Amino acid sequence: SSGINAEYGIDTTVLGRCLERGLAADHRLLSFTVVVKDAPGGMKMLTERLAESGASIKDILHERAWLLEDVFAVRVRCMVETRDADHTVEVRKTLTDNYRHVEFIGLSDASSDPNLSN
Repeated sequence: SSGINAEYGIDTTVLGRCLERGLAADHRLLSFTVVVKDAPGGMKMLTERLAESGASIKDILHERAWLLEDVFAVRVRCMVETRDADHTVEVRKTLTDNYRHVEFIGLSDASSDPNLSN
């Protein structure tokens, strides 16, 4: 199936994928992992910083088992939506200014666009 059905219209799953890929191509979708303290308030601080920066959290997952370096830390994988490429740069700076271990993933990576450098 192509995702478009003449009788029912556009498949919402396919539409969602198209929109998400468009946001990523337009540098409005930022995907990253960050290591935060695994203590009360660690995740709260991260989400507050993202909210204060104006980023909208689309997806968030914390992983304890796969972080071998520090038993008092947790790796958080996030996808956030930003207003535009300039806002993406601001959010990246907020993260790198506040966390030692941040890794950006995918099209939002600065190496793919000179306008998105640290």
